[in-house]
Amino acid sequence: MDAFFTFLTSNGVPKETIAILLMFPILASFIVISRQVIGIKAFGIYTPLIITFAFLSTGFRYGAAIFILALSVATLVHYLLQRIRILYLPKMALILSITVLSMFLLLIEGAYNDRTVLIGLSIYPLLIIITLVETFINVQMEKGYRTAFILSLETLLLSTLGYYIVTYQPIRAFTLDNPWIILLVFGLIIFLGRWKGLRVSEYIRFRKVWNQSI
Repeated sequence: MDAFFTFLTSNGVPKETIAILLMFPILASFIVISRQVIGIKAFGIYTPLIITFAFLSTGFRYGAAIFILALSVATLVHYLLQRIRILYLPKMALILSITVLSMFLLLIEGAYNDRTVLIGLSIYPLLIIITLVETFINVQMEKGYRTAFILSLETLLLSTLGYYIVTYQPIRAFTLDNPWIILLVFGLIIFLGRWKGLRVSEYIRFRKVWNQSI
């Protein structure tokens, strides 16, 4: 396996790309643990993963700001559009378009305060974060603002922790030096797929009943 990665790097594949690809299963298993064992739902598994990698491009500070701004603007626009009878797709088109245009606020702030990192952000991580808006609005429509807000916080929490896992140098170095660890990660995911125990959140939720039964 070492020969395989040596072949890739010697032929121009960036080591950073290899590290991120290897970290993907580790992040996925982390999110599975968070859901199956702890009880943190978030917006599924894909959204926290993709937001984490968007944070790698933007940096956590600006990524979190974009995340919060996008969901705040989307919530406001959705609330205002509720007064207008409009079909779902046109409504989502308006929400997404206005949310994207709101990113100019960040660019203006960056230009005004000479934040070169903010001004130089690639469009792709911005759009990745904004894609969360449709999921967020759908949850608002189906389960209400409170549930959507909680799931958003959980998604931000998992993405934040995921960001620090990926950027923690000892973990990256260990994964690059020992890529076989991914096989253990696969085993862990399969084990969690058979998990039948109570989640930590369920223990906390039913702790009174648990204490009374002892």
